[in-house]
Parts: sequence; structure tokens; C-alpha cells
Amino acid sequence: MRGIYNFLIMNKSIFKISIISLYAASLVFFVLGLTTPIMKTAMFLGIRQQKIYLTNSIQYFYEEGEWFVGSLLLVFTIIFPILKYGITLLNILEINIKKGRLIEYFTEIISKWAMLDVFVVALVIINMKMESIIIVSKLQVGTTYFAVSILLLMLCLAVLKYIRDYSQ
Repeated sequence: MRGIYNFLIMNKSIFKISIISLYAASLVFFVLGLTTPIMKTAMFLGIRQQKIYLTNSIQYFYEEGEWFVGSLLLVFTIIFPILKYGITLLNILEINIKKGRLIEYFTEIISKWAMLDVFVVALVIINMKMESIIIVSKLQVGTTYFAVSILLLMLCLAVLKYIRDYSQ
């Protein structure tokens, strides 16, 4: 245990750079996931094609009167991740927040399932609503970007927690 503590003390700057790099990469992939297509649909033998973005899918559910699903996607794939990125940045910069433990606890609960599970469910729902003999849909690069952003942020939070647990 003492060896791990000494290692962390000596290499804290390496861990800090690693955390910042993971955070920055995750943020870049998150933005790419929001701004690149997550799915492409083709109708009538490919004559009419449409690229679907995450934000468009949320808008689609609202337009179709699916307020619950649209709100669920909005909250768990855009709002909560943005809050999570903000809280993570504060933790990386070691800025103490008033009632920080409550926010940290809330973030841990959300982190376990908020972005990835709801995103996958959203893709399944979109596919189910759009799948037919005439309509064909294929996942696009935005899906990968979004998933990579989630995994990188999870890794960043794990390293941050590891450092915090062993440096106390």
C-alpha cells in the first residue's frame, strides 16, 4: 500500500496529464457524436436517403407526440452528459463545490447507466419505428463516436477515483 502511495506521489503529474487527455478526447468524441450522423436510412430502393443525427431523433419524437421518449433522450443523452462533463472538469481541476459530496454521489449514480444504455435503447426504438421492407437503416460513425466518448469518460472517472482513493 505504501508503494502505491509513493508511486502516486512521484507520478501525480503523469496521472494528471492522463486524466486531462482522457477527458479532452472524450469531450471531442461527444461533440462528434452529436454533430455526425448516428444512422442513415434509405427508402424506396435507395432513391430517398436520410441521415439521422442524435438531436434530430429527439426532435422527431417530440414532433410525433412521443414526449416521454423525447424527454428521456434529451435528459440522458445531452443534459446529463453535459452536467457530468462539467462536474468531472471541476474534479480534475480540484475545485471544491459546496455540497460536493452530494453532487459526486449523484454523478456516480448517473454514470453507471445514463448515457450508453439510453442511447442504445434510443437506437433500437428508432430502428423499430423505421424498419420495414421498404425502409433500411444502417448505423453511422456518430454512433461509434458517442460510444467512445462514454467509454473514455468512464475511464477518466475511474483513474480520477483511483488517484483520489489512494492519495488520501
